[in-house]
Amino acid sequence: MKANNKIFMRKDTRAQVGIGTLIIFIAMVLVAAVAAAVLIQTSGVLQQKAQATGKETVQEVASNIEVTQIIGVRNTITPGNDLEQLEITIKVMAGADSIDVGQFVAAMQNKSSRTELIAYTNNTDTANITSTQFYVVELRDEDGSFDATGETNTVINSGDLITLVFKPGTTMNFPTREPVRIEIKPEFGTSIIREFNTPSSYGVDTNVVLYP
Repeated sequence: MKANNKIFMRKDTRAQVGIGTLIIFIAMVLVAAVAAAVLIQTSGVLQQKAQATGKETVQEVASNIEVTQIIGVRNTITPGNDLEQLEITIKVMAGADSIDVGQFVAAMQNKSSRTELIAYTNNTDTANITSTQFYVVELRDEDGSFDATGETNTVINSGDLITLVFKPGTTMNFPTREPVRIEIKPEFGTSIIREFNTPSSYGVDTNVVLYP
């Protein structure tokens, strides 16, 4: 008796479903990888911008310079002779970055007038100073970053000490009991403002301490 051997072929759709699922899974992984790469790149750019913004904010908010003394100078001790120039000694605050004095903008003001001044750093040519300029005298500069004989190296840093000389000339007078306001605006950082009154009498002094 011959055995009845029949081969039955059954259509199996589960394999096709599995391949489709694998394709979808791979596509999701690729999309997730692309999204992750975009997020990482974006976060890096934002971090760099945040660091730069933070540094700039610190520069703008922090005070980079300190006024140590303000001296008023009279050429003669003749009674009634007013101050003919102001000498403002400044230094760089501890931890502050280097400061370009050539970018300073200053102002002096009394109760009747105000004058804006810009830097004229060549102190060997003070005869040409105008009433809207100030010149700089180097007092201490260990690393040679500041050169008061030219207008190229005008940078001061920690440890340096300089004097800004204001010569108001005939445009502004500083008689006794006169309120005075001095403003120094560096390129970065907050403006330095000092207000004081001239003394009730200059007496026979040619150099008058106005601050502190």
